[in-house]
Amino acid sequence: VTFTRLDSLDPNSPGRFISSIYVDPRNPNHAWISYSGYSARTPSQPGHVFDVTYDPIAGTAVWTSLDGNLGDIPVTALVRDDVTGDLYAANDFGVLRLPRGRTMWQTAGRGMPKVEVPGLSISTSARVLYAATHGRGAYVLQLPED
Repeated sequence: VTFTRLDSLDPNSPGRFISSIYVDPRNPNHAWISYSGYSARTPSQPGHVFDVTYDPIAGTAVWTSLDGNLGDIPVTALVRDDVTGDLYAANDFGVLRLPRGRTMWQTAGRGMPKVEVPGLSISTSARVLYAATHGRGAYVLQLPED
């Protein structure tokens, strides 16, 4: 059994540290990966959120940027709501949501201070998103049913 380094399989993946990975529960060769750091530091390799599909036979991976209007802000955590297909990205200013099939990120909800959020978790059965902040408490957001 050996590890295969995925981020070196595509020249378009940023040369910064990976902050989160969420594996598709229906396809172990498909994941969403987030990066911290600033694209300004790696201008030839921009991006913070990627949809990644790995081909284990060919040993290649396709990286598709999902940054859209995200801007050059480090993403600290990434989760996916498997009911709706929406992605949630935590950053230094709160939590953003990328609705399934869309290209524009939006604020996930109101009521959270503008603060670094280093951790996200979803309870699919309870339909809630939990967000852990840096020194400003823990928050819960009711997720849409569909």
